[in-house]
Amino acid sequence: MENDNELTMNISYTKNKIFKNLILFLFIAFLLPCVAVVAQTLITNGFIDFVLYGIQAASPTISAIIVLCLNKKAKTYFSQMFHKEYLIISIILPFIIACTTMFLAKIIFCILFERNFILGNISISQFIILLWAFFAEEIGWRGYLEPMLKMCGFNKWLIPCAVGVIWCLWHYHYFLQNRIEVPILLFFISCIIESYIYSFLMSITHNIVSAMTYHFAWNLLIHIVAINPIENNGNIVPYIILVILETLILIILCSLKNSRFQHL
Repeated sequence: MENDNELTMNISYTKNKIFKNLILFLFIAFLLPCVAVVAQTLITNGFIDFVLYGIQAASPTISAIIVLCLNKKAKTYFSQMFHKEYLIISIILPFIIACTTMFLAKIIFCILFERNFILGNISISQFIILLWAFFAEEIGWRGYLEPMLKMCGFNKWLIPCAVGVIWCLWHYHYFLQNRIEVPILLFFISCIIESYIYSFLMSITHNIVSAMTYHFAWNLLIHIVAINPIENNGNIVPYIILVILETLILIILCSLKNSRFQHL
């Protein structure tokens, strides 16, 4: 009986510790962008502004690293997060999914509205920002937050939804700076759908590289394929089609998971 009580106390202590770490992670992840935005309004130097923008983007990963270092678990956690197993599929599959949904969305839009298929372009500075996004977010979101929610006992089917909601709310600083042209409701829906795609990728590869690659590919291709409203004279239909296609792709991938990826 004494051993059972001790075990119960240890489990309770562990859950409380995880919950506190989770709260600290979210607090830092949401606070850093706010501090950066305020600093940007006070400092007019272009280089510093660029650095502060990078801090905004990387706040989830910075937050995860801080919390892990405080708990002296950074080294072991990162060794589990990054590994060579399934590395090729962790890179190729996300690009296939992103390319398929992006190009199909634009093709369908062009057919429906009788538009010419025109690709967008990105500057060198934009590409640097997009490349930085490869490292900036997913170590925090899918690498840290999602596993922590699992350890807290959240329903596994609802975890991607919870992460998607938090991820969407975290973008508040971009909306404040008018960096996102998509309507908030549509953006909210897309975050949840995409969060399930991230979760699917992680479930079959067990490698954070898959989430990082998908994030980078998505951000890159949405500019190259010109899906955003600002690149279509304010028309949000390409983005709506994209979200619908992502939903369909997700359903197909999940239905094939047991048969196609059960040996991964």
